Amino acid sequence: MERLLLDLFQKDYLNNKNYTYISQLAVITIKSLLPMKDEEGIRIDYRRFTEEYKLWLNYRNGDNSSLLNTQGRVIHEIYWGQIDDSIISRIIPLVLANKDYSIIEEETIKNILYTTGNLQVLFEGLALTYLLFLVVNNSNGHLDNDKLIDSIKDKIISFSQTDFLEKYESCYRVNIETYNGNYKVAFEREKLNLLNSLYTLESNRYSALIDSIKVIEGNEGRTFIGQVLYDYLHRQNKGYEISAFHLSLGEYIINLRKSRIDPEKLKIKEYILPDIFSFEEGQVFYHSLLREVKVIKKEVKDKTLTSLIQTKTGMYLFRK
Repeated sequence: MERLLLDLFQKDYLNNKNYTYISQLAVITIKSLLPMKDEEGIRIDYRRFTEEYKLWLNYRNGDNSSLLNTQGRVIHEIYWGQIDDSIISRIIPLVLANKDYSIIEEETIKNILYTTGNLQVLFEGLALTYLLFLVVNNSNGHLDNDKLIDSIKDKIISFSQTDFLEKYESCYRVNIETYNGNYKVAFEREKLNLLNSLYTLESNRYSALIDSIKVIEGNEGRTFIGQVLYDYLHRQNKGYEISAFHLSLGEYIINLRKSRIDPEKLKIKEYILPDIFSFEEGQVFYHSLLREVKVIKKEVKDKTLTSLIQTKTGMYLFRK
């Protein structure tokens, strides 16, 4: 099961010769997962996620306009209009860490709305989440594509706008009244667009979803998630060319799923978040998110201040 996460890291690394924001956001999502005491489930600790996210902005390797729009004043045109292609890297940890789909769906919706209110992203994200849930929890080794598509259709049909807004309107980063057009009409139109795509299995609008369905049929993936899913389903005996840290996250996510980790050990009781750039070369300091940190190199180049730091999980280059 954890191979889905490892395949994401490997595909990102091999495609880009580095770990980009896709892998980086998967990592900060995993670091923000917290077992619940009052239910059998793993949810995102948003205090932790927000602090990790603010830190990530300084060492990020790539980004998109939705991700950069989250800090400070959120620009509603970007929030409603732009596509956030990092969603899949935040969905996969939630799917793997949880057995209860209702928790996965709730956490997926909240995390999508953290960076974008785009309805296309919301509906495709939900459909992909359910598809991945069915794939990783498939116990008989064979997936019937017709049944899988029908299950996704049923899930989308039952997705009530009234219930959704009642439960999640407060999770939007901007007021729904800033939506350019009639939000309620657009919501139902997007829902219909997705259902039509599931009937025809042809859509540029939902390319990641349709590609993933075709991968389950045996086709090689064309999109990033399609390629990751193809490796997961059809290349099970390959080795991984990823760092020991990224490899260890596969075991970690399964331990979370099996409730083998004490939530008290994961909670940050006091956030100690010193300014990385206030330390000089050779200095060692403590940071709640990075733990023990050593500054390896600090310099100003092309009007950009950089600080290369060493942590137990690897090297990070901070820029401002």
